[in-house]
Amino acid sequence: MDEKMKIPKELMFEYLLSLENYRESHPTLKDITMKEALEAQKKIIDLGFTDKDIIDMKSEELLLEYRIWRKDSGL
Repeated sequence: MDEKMKIPKELMFEYLLSLENYRESHPTLKDITMKEALEAQKKIIDLGFTDKDIIDMKSEELLLEYRIWRKDSGL
């Protein structure tokens, strides 16, 4: 395949949401929200992507799409 595969946006959005939930959570919930973030990351890694792929996919455009997705989803 000539073009590099990209992480599905829905998975990336789930991952970004879990990170946001972790950042905003009460200290007593940090363990739970970190577990959710790690589970979302594992789904991406299980598809064959790496941490570097996750970092490389992050962009202003993706964050804007994420904010729109979150608003449209009511999350």
